[in-house]
Amino acid sequence: MANQEEPIKVTDDFKQCWQSAGRHLQSQVEGGLTWMRASLDEPFMEHLSFRLGNQLFFVRVIDVDNELKVPGTDENLIKIAEGCKGHACIMPMRFSFGNWMPVEKGWGLLSAVDKKPVNPPDLVTDEKIEMTDWELHDFAVQVVRQNLMHEGEHVAGWVSNPELQPSIWISTEEFPQWVVVQAVRWPAEAKIPDNIKEIEDAYASKEAKGTFAYVTFANENQNVKEPLKEGEKPLPIYRGDKAYISYSGLLSTEN
Repeated sequence: MANQEEPIKVTDDFKQCWQSAGRHLQSQVEGGLTWMRASLDEPFMEHLSFRLGNQLFFVRVIDVDNELKVPGTDENLIKIAEGCKGHACIMPMRFSFGNWMPVEKGWGLLSAVDKKPVNPPDLVTDEKIEMTDWELHDFAVQVVRQNLMHEGEHVAGWVSNPELQPSIWISTEEFPQWVVVQAVRWPAEAKIPDNIKEIEDAYASKEAKGTFAYVTFANENQNVKEPLKEGEKPLPIYRGDKAYISYSGLLSTEN
């Protein structure tokens, strides 16, 4: 198994396997899935992730015959699933007659924990599930990433793990640029991380420029123009529900 110092790189063979896995999952629901991750940008916690109803699924694609170099680890897959209160799944694939195909029936998924079959629709309920801090951070990273791409910036890499910063790297002609992203639950205010100097020093040798961005979230029905009354709590932000979103843009890292 690869370690963090020597990560396995994405090969063309793995990309073909990954694409076949994604197409198979997409075909399981009429109209397709709500994807959270459907790209091969490094570093990897999962290879694919999607939401179905009120449940989140994180998928690691593997070659059942162990002939394919597969990036990432089961440990990281389980870590992100636990952080988001989702389901860690592996998807065994086999190359046969010129194509990559799922080994398992139905959705092709197995639990990464006990290797039992996973049928996502069976796990969906009507329960309202409040978004975890990890989910909200991932949401914030996607908001910033999509805005940067819309503005014509080249996003060279991104990571949704809140324990890792910077969250986003931008490639420019002059110098590389990194972005520390923060998710904020209204009415809390954004705060530049206390270790921002450590992050700046870590990338000083690369002459990289650092910036800070935050995204504020609130329940769609929350009146964010009025302060909370004494003892009042903000409305929960539920998974899959619409939310109020406010993006700061790129800011200086100076406090």
